[in-house]
Amino acid sequence: MTCARGGAIRRCCVATKEPSIQALAKAQRARDVRAAALFPRLATIKRARMLTSPHATLRGAAPLYYELLAAQPWLAEGPAGEGWIVGDLHLENVGAFRTDDDRVVFDLNDFDDAVQGPWRVDLLRLLTSVLLAGRSFQAAPPDALHLCEVLLEVYARALCAGPRTRTQAFPAPIAALLQRAKQRSRKELLDRRAPARRGGRRFERGERYLELPPRIARQVPRLFAAYLGALGDRAPNGSDTWRVLDAAQRVAGTGSLGRLRIALLIARPDDDPRLFELKEAAPSSAGLLLGRSTGHLPAAARVVAAAQALVQRPMRLLAALEVDGASFVGRQLMPQEDKLDLGELHVGQMLDEVVRTVGEVVGRAHRRAATRPPRRIWTDRELAGLLERAIVLAGIHESVALALAQIP
Repeated sequence: MTCARGGAIRRCCVATKEPSIQALAKAQRARDVRAAALFPRLATIKRARMLTSPHATLRGAAPLYYELLAAQPWLAEGPAGEGWIVGDLHLENVGAFRTDDDRVVFDLNDFDDAVQGPWRVDLLRLLTSVLLAGRSFQAAPPDALHLCEVLLEVYARALCAGPRTRTQAFPAPIAALLQRAKQRSRKELLDRRAPARRGGRRFERGERYLELPPRIARQVPRLFAAYLGALGDRAPNGSDTWRVLDAAQRVAGTGSLGRLRIALLIARPDDDPRLFELKEAAPSSAGLLLGRSTGHLPAAARVVAAAQALVQRPMRLLAALEVDGASFVGRQLMPQEDKLDLGELHVGQMLDEVVRTVGEVVGRAHRRAATRPPRRIWTDRELAGLLERAIVLAGIHESVALALAQIP
């Protein structure tokens, strides 16, 4: 595939001047501070994480991505095809996790911003992610462009093939990831997250866990009861005897840092404790571009509906609950959750195969959750146009990352 450049350079200049890069960075910083009003420390943590690389900036700034597309409509143009989309798609939103039927799978794993919309919006963000992650791969510009072209080719093929079961073996890095995940035990996870002390287990407060405000801590038993009610007949046997041993604010991810994310240590008689999470759901960042909701679903119900549509087997014990106007997504935290370490991947045949796998996963997910499939196959020209736009967006995110570093 060749990249048709056309008038992209001229339009790029327009995109980077209005609004200014500095204004974009200041708006992002202000947004992150507002989001962390309940836990101000998280705004500082998020800033530090976003400044580790331009790719980390992309990960933490989904609203910025959609504001750019809304401000410059040509960036959001592209081939037809709609359905459920991830909304915040990037290379680290694909990974290993355990499902309800106790399988460990490699699939899409984050649906906070999922919504119904055009597939090209997801694919464009993923291409931008590949370009920005090139530094982690030690990829020269031609190598990064080659990886994007590999991804586009496989994505388009998977889109046509539909959601069939994967038959080929996973490439070595993904196979190793799955093998490591399968070997981890629940006790290992407990010992790392809630080590046993005199008097029992408790979350280790510090980098991973913060104290909940008292008014929220008092609501935890009620929230967990609502979660079990939302599971219905999917609730594990004996869950009526479970009790909450400890609860804390979980510090994880980048984009959602600041949002209420309650980690729960749950026990029942004569059994090791289990870990659960209740994560506050919010409107999708994609609404800044699409300007519409998905069937007026509450935020948590939208997230769960997207997961059920996009992947064949969602994460373990996933459920949506609404309590006093607050919307939460609940799930069990398992030791089998893991993601690719981009720093361990380097340019070469194996990296090509990893990108092929990601392209296949996304293409089949989109086809599985399609609401308006295109009437024809996407052309090479249309795919090249998406890569052209991704190059522009990668440059803007590089610039915003530098501008963010100037803001205290």
